[in-house]
Amino acid sequence: MSAGATLDPILDRAACGYPSVDETGIVQAVNTTLADLIGRTREGIELRHVDHLLSPAGRIFYTTHLFPLLQLQGRAEEVYLPLRAEDGADLPVLVNGVSRETSEGTVHDLIVVPMRQRNELENELIAARQVAEQAASAKDRFLSIVSHELRTPLSAARGYTELLLRDPSGTLSDRQRKYAQRILDSTVYQASLIEDVLDFAAQHGQRRSLEVGPLEIEEVVARAETLLTVRAAEEECTLRREPAQAQGSLSGDPRAVQQILLNLGTNALKFSPPGAEVLLTAALDGDRAAIAIQDSGPGIAHDQLSRIFEPFVRLEGSAGARTEGLGLGLAISRDLARSMDGDITVHSVVGEGSRFTLELPAIL
Repeated sequence: MSAGATLDPILDRAACGYPSVDETGIVQAVNTTLADLIGRTREGIELRHVDHLLSPAGRIFYTTHLFPLLQLQGRAEEVYLPLRAEDGADLPVLVNGVSRETSEGTVHDLIVVPMRQRNELENELIAARQVAEQAASAKDRFLSIVSHELRTPLSAARGYTELLLRDPSGTLSDRQRKYAQRILDSTVYQASLIEDVLDFAAQHGQRRSLEVGPLEIEEVVARAETLLTVRAAEEECTLRREPAQAQGSLSGDPRAVQQILLNLGTNALKFSPPGAEVLLTAALDGDRAAIAIQDSGPGIAHDQLSRIFEPFVRLEGSAGARTEGLGLGLAISRDLARSMDGDITVHSVVGEGSRFTLELPAIL
């Protein structure tokens, strides 16, 4: 729907407000109900940034909660958001929203319902603002640690390994060169993961640009197997593949697919006990390619399955489960999979382990 378009009379005079906002935050359409609610005109709202409808606290809520939910999940339900009326007064509302794709890009359709318990909500807003400020401070510290404390030594390791591989004296044996190449591959992909985490944190979950094209499934799985074999040895686990040679092709971005498999594989090894076997499988299922990683960990309770894909969520697992990390891997992975017209599914039984499956379009 283009800005300034005539709305259906039922929608225009509905009992709740309706704004439609694109990914850059520009209001594409708004109904008369919302315009009247805040004392403005439709013409004064459309084609302007949504920030001018929000109070300062509302902008924080929109940036840190509502917008990331719409970007990552495609929907948001009953999100508290304070609007700013023309006379300067704050108007607390509840917002429900869904995302849809148009020929011009993604658009977020929002339903706005006024809230009446203002004094109570203002107290909640103060508390929420404090939480948001603390979260912003924590995020700044996190970005600093990731950018300097992790990226700097990793760059040094990568540089020295490249020097070893380029040494013209030929002092490295074939086995040593093989190990050095594995170290280089690991540092390259680890640096890629760090850059993605920084992008995710800095851009509030906006999707990065992907170069989707045909990929040989065997090439994808073999590369992941090589990198995960090193991690498996560190965790005192065994990585096994079935079948030995994968068939067919899929559609995806090579860097994104590799990142997803490394995230899933690392999690599987982390939550499996020493001596366990982690299974890596690849198969074609109709018009989908499925690459699955099965672990031997404690499993995930059914009521926790939906939470594990939320950003910064780490489940406190059963005894022996190693839960270190930032809780971003699965959130980033699912977002990347869905950006490639795929998804990540999970099947888990408590006490028996979990199977995470990356599904992407197959090329038939």
